[in-house]
Amino acid sequence: MNIHEYQAKELLAKYGAPIAAGHAAFTVEEAVEAAKKLPGPLYVVKSQIHAGGRGKGKFKELAPEAKGGVRLAFSLDEVESHAKDMLGNTLVTIQTGDAGKQVNRLYVTDGADIDKEFYLALLVDRATSRVAFVVSTEGGMDIEEVAHSTPEKIQSFSVDPATGFMPHHGRTVAAALGLTGDQAKQAAKVASALYAAFLATDAEQIEINPLALTEQGNILVLDAKVGFDGNAMFRHKDLMELRDETEEDPAELEASKYDLAYIKLDGDIGCMVNGAGLAMATMDIIKLNGMFPANFLDVGGGANKEK
Repeated sequence: MNIHEYQAKELLAKYGAPIAAGHAAFTVEEAVEAAKKLPGPLYVVKSQIHAGGRGKGKFKELAPEAKGGVRLAFSLDEVESHAKDMLGNTLVTIQTGDAGKQVNRLYVTDGADIDKEFYLALLVDRATSRVAFVVSTEGGMDIEEVAHSTPEKIQSFSVDPATGFMPHHGRTVAAALGLTGDQAKQAAKVASALYAAFLATDAEQIEINPLALTEQGNILVLDAKVGFDGNAMFRHKDLMELRDETEEDPAELEASKYDLAYIKLDGDIGCMVNGAGLAMATMDIIKLNGMFPANFLDVGGGANKEK
C-alpha cells in the first residue's frame, strides 16, 4: 500500500525526520490558504499522485510548454494559478504511462535554499532478509539512471536485526554522502529516524529523493515515497486510513476485497491460477511462446468455493 508525499512526510516527522512546513489542499482556495500559513516568499506547489517524475511530467489538458506537476511560486497569485492548472487535470509522468493520473490534491510547502541534493532509501534486502540502506550523492534524479551510468556513486549496506540501527550505521550514511561535523550528525539522526519508522510501520520502502542540504547547513527531507507491506496492514488501522483508493486500479481494488493477489498487466491472455509459483510459471510459458499475460492472479493455496 502506498501513500501520498504529504502523508509520508507527516508520518516520518513523527519519528523525528526533518521536513519543511507544508499543508495539503483539495481546492484552489485551500491551496492559497495553505500558502498563507507559510513564511514565504518562496512556495512549492506539488501535485499529489502515486507516481514519480512529477516535476518533469506534463498535463494532458495544458499546452506542451506548460510546466510540470511540481512548481515554484513567488506569490499567492502564482500559487493560485498553479493550483488551477493542476487540480482536476491529468498528469503524465515517466511512471504513469500514457494514460496519466488525475490530480485531486496538492501539497503546498515552504521553499528551501538548496545547496546539495542526496538520495537515501530503505528497503528489504530479499537476499539477506534485512533492512538495507541505499545511499547516493546523486539526489534529485532518477536513481535507476545513476545505477546504470555511475554505479560507483551508489553505496548500500544492511542492518543486522539482532543489533538494530547503531551509531556506526549513521556514520556510514554520513560518510557516503560526504558530510562531516554537524551535518554528519544530522544525517545520522535522519537515518536513525527512517529506520525506526520503517520497522514501526511494516514498510516495504522509504525513499527520500532528494534529501537536501540547505545553504543554512540543515538537512531536510524534501520528497518522500513510502510503501507498506499490505499483508501487515491488519495491525495498522491508522495507516489504512491514509489509503487513497482513487490512485489504485479498480480491478486490483475489487480483487483485494476478496483477498486475491491480482495485478493488471498490458497483455491479452487472462490468467487465473491457484498458487503464486504456478502463476509465475504460467506467465513465463505465455511469454516464452511470444504472447503476453493480461494479469497476474493468485487465488491462493487456501482457495475455496467462495473465492
